[in-house]
Amino acid sequence: MTVPRLPSEAGFSLVETVAAMAVLAIAALPLMQVAGDAANNTGRLETRLLARMVAENEMSYVMSEREPLDAGLSTGISRQLERAFEWTLVAGPAVPGETQSLEMTVRQEDRPQVLTRLVSLKAIPLPVQDVSEDSGLDGEVTGEEPGASPADSEDEE
Repeated sequence: MTVPRLPSEAGFSLVETVAAMAVLAIAALPLMQVAGDAANNTGRLETRLLARMVAENEMSYVMSEREPLDAGLSTGISRQLERAFEWTLVAGPAVPGETQSLEMTVRQEDRPQVLTRLVSLKAIPLPVQDVSEDSGLDGEVTGEEPGASPADSEDEE
């Protein structure tokens, strides 16, 4: 048979409560460390993503230029979300009718670690020849449509 408790004896004792809080605190420490590591990893990933955007933007600009790049090294600084990134572009030789190799690397300004590397090839067109010199035309202008034969024009009259 159980002895009923008095109202003053109901609940947990102070020692039991302190012991439960200590166990909870010890269990929560690794969880807090995991949350902190996740926040740091997110920041690093965001920086790498911004560096990739810089590389893609600069490479798009280079690829859209009509003229081939001079072979060698060029550098610059671009900003993404108020962060400065230093980019370096290494261009291979530009031979007409072939491709030019381009390598873009991006790092955070004043830091040595390369965050992203982008490699591409740019087609270098052959030089355009003057059509009037090679066509064999003597500057004669006829009233005929292209592809029409002299026999076709006589039938129409």
